[in-house]
Amino acid sequence: MAQASDHDELAQRIQIEIQAANRRQSRQVHLRPQEGDDLDAWEQIIGEIDENENVDITRTPEGWLVSWVPAEV
Repeated sequence: MAQASDHDELAQRIQIEIQAANRRQSRQVHLRPQEGDDLDAWEQIIGEIDENENVDITRTPEGWLVSWVPAEV
C-alpha cells in the first residue's frame, strides 16, 4: 500500500506534467512510471483522474495516455 507522502509526491509530479501539456495546448500527456515508483499509487491516482468526465485514459505498455477537453466555462 502506498504511503500518503509517496501518493502526494506522485500526484504532484503528475499534476506538473498535465499542466505542462495543457500550457502547450496539446491536451494530452503520456504518463510513465519511473523506476522505484509505487504502482499501487499510480493505479489509485489514474483512477482518480479517470473520474473526470472530460478525460480519456488509454493504457499503454509504458504507462497511460491521458487526453482531455477543456471544461466549458
